[in-house]
Amino acid sequence: MPRIVSAPFFSANPVFRRPEYAAAVGRRPEDKVVTAMLTQHLQAGNIRRITRGVFASVPKHADAATWSVDRFLAASRLRLGGTIAYHSALELHGYAYTEGHDVQVIAEGEPGMFGAARLACRFFRPPRGFAPPDGVTEVDRLGQEVRVTTIERTIADLFNRYDLAGGMEELFNSLDLVVRIDALALVRYVRALGKATAAGAVGFWLEREQEWLGVPDAALEELRTLMPAQPRYALGAGPGEGMTARNWNVILPVDVIERRFEGL
Repeated sequence: MPRIVSAPFFSANPVFRRPEYAAAVGRRPEDKVVTAMLTQHLQAGNIRRITRGVFASVPKHADAATWSVDRFLAASRLRLGGTIAYHSALELHGYAYTEGHDVQVIAEGEPGMFGAARLACRFFRPPRGFAPPDGVTEVDRLGQEVRVTTIERTIADLFNRYDLAGGMEELFNSLDLVVRIDALALVRYVRALGKATAAGAVGFWLEREQEWLGVPDAALEELRTLMPAQPRYALGAGPGEGMTARNWNVILPVDVIERRFEGL
């Protein structure tokens, strides 16, 4: 099949799955002709295989062996319904303090790592209360839509799994970049997680940033109904290493309470 048939599709789809290409050329995904066409384009350097059934288009005059595809776009296409999450979602929203190494994706199937040339992706099972489309939005990457957790869902998930933010320092330095949130939506996702320590830690943060973020009193009051009944350790604090966040029944690392991080 001449390249002219496939070129417009490659131009519009920097990353694509085999069924999408098959539909564009009027074939069934399992058709051997599709295999032959893709093989021809791989050999010609027009596309590069990311993994079985997933390909990246290579711009004209670029070298397929060295071409680097957008890592968020590629990771989002590895599994159907994949959603960029945790620290990677902070990056996509423009709130990450530093760049992460692997791309974190919520998807059905077994959790684990995927590694390919210039792409590292880590898959996670959907957290409790994750019910798309609620808590999920889309961002444009090279003309293609990428699913990503909303900033509110992202913050809730990271207070529950601060380790996936790259640690406390990265989490709070990143939160200092946030300029706008829907506090009531954030509380809704915290409630869905069902983790009292996360609720207390989020409440501590929102109360501290109440004026800056315009947090309504109602959001704080609802979080108080979700916080631990007795003081509990959170965000990696341990015996003899933390301070109690007043009114929130969580014992947090001293650096968090005293705002010792670089970005704070």
